[in-house]
Parts: sequence; structure tokens; C-alpha cells
Amino acid sequence: MTDLLLLKILFKMKPLKGNKKIDFLFENGQWCSSEFLRCVFLKQETDEIFYVVSVPKKSFPRAVDRNKIKRQLREIIRKNKDLFINNGFGWYMIIFNHSSFVGFDSLNKDVCSLF
Repeated sequence: MTDLLLLKILFKMKPLKGNKKIDFLFENGQWCSSEFLRCVFLKQETDEIFYVVSVPKKSFPRAVDRNKIKRQLREIIRKNKDLFINNGFGWYMIIFNHSSFVGFDSLNKDVCSLF
């Protein structure tokens, strides 16, 4: 097997935890945005990718709605992890910034257009 294929099979993205790390990401990260999402990323010298998914409480007051969008975004990130690997290892924060629900396919295209 090639090295890239082996990396995709064995690679696992991990959630980014801790307020200090997230604050550091906001202070030093680079921003990019698309139609429904904003992304903050900071490339690191490690061989791991850490991610956070955020949905604002102001746009979706019910936790059920926020959790549904978070589940959809995590699944899209899991399916498209090769986009993150090609973009570089480091820390990523995906923020949903639309005021209403979006279909899974539209959200998937939007994540792919970020990178």
C-alpha cells in the first residue's frame, strides 16, 4: 500500500478540548468562510488533526436543533477527512453561521468548498 492510503486508513481525527486551546486558536488562527460555515484553523507541526464544531445558541435556541446540526457536521468531517489531511495537520474549528436548517448535501458541498 502507498503511504497516503495507509495514512487515510489508520488516521483518526480527535476533538479539540480545553478553553485555553480554543482561545489560542481564535487569537492565532486563520479564518476562511463559505455560504453556511466559518472555519478557524491553525497549522501545527504534529501528525494529528483536532477539530471543534460550534453552533450558536442565538440562532438555534433549542439544544435538539443545535445537536442535530453538530451531528451532521461531525459526520461530514469524518467522511471528508482527506480534505483536512491535504490542507495540513493542526487545529480546526467549524462554526455554523446560518440562521436556518440546511440540507445534508448542501452542507457537505459547503464543507468541501472551504478548502
